[in-house]
Amino acid sequence: MPFTPFHVGPAISVKAVLDKKFSLLVFAWAQVVMDLQPLVVMLTGRGQIHGITHTFVGAVVLGAAAAVSGKYLGELGLNLLAFGKRPKTVIPWRVALLSGYLGTVSHVLLDALIYADMAPFWPFTDANPLRFGVTSFEIIVFCVVSGVAGLAVWGVAALVRRGR
Repeated sequence: MPFTPFHVGPAISVKAVLDKKFSLLVFAWAQVVMDLQPLVVMLTGRGQIHGITHTFVGAVVLGAAAAVSGKYLGELGLNLLAFGKRPKTVIPWRVALLSGYLGTVSHVLLDALIYADMAPFWPFTDANPLRFGVTSFEIIVFCVVSGVAGLAVWGVAALVRRGR
């Protein structure tokens, strides 16, 4: 299913640890960018659901695109939501690139664990050596649990920072 929110769960744990060195917004945007091609396939009935975008080669290309577009879209959105009440938000390039690439590469990794039609190491092989019996349900549970744990750590860290 395109645009699943579950992939963001592990990213919440990353955000809890890296804080300002990671953009959850750019990561989430990278998830959307990754699933545009499968959405087109679902709407048109042409192509392979997990095509070239769901390979590590595709993830590198889309990671760059997600980082660049996500940086600017994220800054625009955050600054519009602030209504001028705080200093202008800037997403540093290092943060945008890390978040974009982590978003696309983790997307391929998580999907490769459960979808037999993927070829994550294309063009080197059309096989999926990462598929070894993990179910969709198990991946969803992992994503939800890591998201809840990340929220707990993120909340505690915010309280500690506020107490200083």
